[in-house]
Amino acid sequence: MSTSRIQLRAALAATAVVGLLGLAGCGSEPAPSAGSPSAAPSSSAPSSAPSSAPSSEPPATPTPAPSEVPITATPTPNLDWGGPLAPGAFGRIKAEGNVRSLVQQGWMTRDTAREEICEGRHWKWVDQVGDGVDVIYDQQGEIASFGMSKPVLETARGVTIGDSLMVLKDIYGTGAQQTNDYGQTTWVVKDSDRWIGFLLSGNTRDAKIEFIEVSVGRQPGLLRDGC
Repeated sequence: MSTSRIQLRAALAATAVVGLLGLAGCGSEPAPSAGSPSAAPSSSAPSSAPSSAPSSEPPATPTPAPSEVPITATPTPNLDWGGPLAPGAFGRIKAEGNVRSLVQQGWMTRDTAREEICEGRHWKWVDQVGDGVDVIYDQQGEIASFGMSKPVLETARGVTIGDSLMVLKDIYGTGAQQTNDYGQTTWVVKDSDRWIGFLLSGNTRDAKIEFIEVSVGRQPGLLRDGC
């Protein structure tokens, strides 16, 4: 074999080796071997581990905004009747006009308990006055009378709940013994257009006063019925 042919074959073999090495370099990255570290997971993949350990402390109660803080009602000031029980009045409070004026003055308030069982709006004396007193009014709130079933007030002559018919006759000799629509004994005293009436337990001299009612412009009925 001549020298030129040997040189040609050697050049062709070298060219083939270089081509094969170039093809190998253009391929994908080699897979990691068993001993090499694995690739780190993508940051977008969800993690199964909890973000933090659960807290054993109870959740804090949110502080209400200033507008949500409950406002305590201003207490009604000490109330003074300003006088004795009299025809047409509890002290200085006359049994006339509209009940709303007494609400504004702090003497009366809405009777929500009664409104739950009786139709319409209702009012009552404030708790500071004590129980044993009531008010009668029409649908517009115009006052018809005040009533008293406990000795909250007494007349200028000292008459109040629990006194006897004999005492009434001795003190109010000009009064009139009558009966109401239920046939119960009453004693009624009139002063001009103002009235005070006494409901008694009977018609004997020792019968006791059980209820007192004052009114203006009309004789008190001395009756109380439900709503």
